[in-house]
Amino acid sequence: MTELKKFEWKNVQQEKLSNEISRQMIYGDKAMVARLEIKKDAVVPEHSHENEQITWIIKGSLKFKINNQEIYVGEGEVLRIPSNVKHEAVAMEDTIDVDIFSPIRTDWINGDDAYLRKK
Repeated sequence: MTELKKFEWKNVQQEKLSNEISRQMIYGDKAMVARLEIKKDAVVPEHSHENEQITWIIKGSLKFKINNQEIYVGEGEVLRIPSNVKHEAVAMEDTIDVDIFSPIRTDWINGDDAYLRKK
């Protein structure tokens, strides 16, 4: 079992995935929360994963493409993406988004997320 621990985002390591996207992650045994900073016009390419995802936009907005639909999610709004649903996102402005996953994204923890990494 993971121990009880308090975090502050300012002290969580920030990983630069590309010039447009950086990420911080906190996770336990069964759930993960990630804070992403995404610059305007950055694209998160289409992908899917077994993890249920809840995306909460803290600042800015993202345009998702899911099942041939465009879904705009802005500041203060939340989008739930079921497991195994293909999705893509484009930042309409500089955006801070918090993603919650269950189960945890082991691909992110292990760095097996090449679709996000552009050096």
